[in-house]
Amino acid sequence: MKKLVFIAAIFCTITAVSCKKEKQITGDELFMGAYRNNASWLADPITSKTPGDSLQIKGLNSTDNSAVIIKMPFHGKGTYAIGADDAIYTITEGVSGPSILYRLDATKTNTVKVTDYNIATNITKGLFELHFIKVQGSSDPGNNIDMTSGQFWRQVPF
Repeated sequence: MKKLVFIAAIFCTITAVSCKKEKQITGDELFMGAYRNNASWLADPITSKTPGDSLQIKGLNSTDNSAVIIKMPFHGKGTYAIGADDAIYTITEGVSGPSILYRLDATKTNTVKVTDYNIATNITKGLFELHFIKVQGSSDPGNNIDMTSGQFWRQVPF
């Protein structure tokens, strides 16, 4: 009888220890980051749905008032080519200064790769490579912006 009680106690302990609570995702854990011209760039993510099957993904860096905005179709995991009119990069000088606008460099490959999509939580993980050139008429902090080794972890609003 003592053996049976002892075995039952061990079984209950193992069961209680092995059950893990599913991790709740908080807004603080969602992110977007890349190397911008070989320097670390981190941003707060904002994602919205646009008409049809498209997403608009924004990354806002409050340190230097820069932003990346990407519009892309979304069908779950996969690699998406980003067209010349589907992404921009901006920097705003000061709080209400002029904005410097960059468009995608159509001579380079610009992609977003969704590596994981959890339907239950709508959390999407992925990678991106984007290359921008300054729009004529903008003030001149530099002519090109290369966003390399980009990563994101964000919630999809579906």
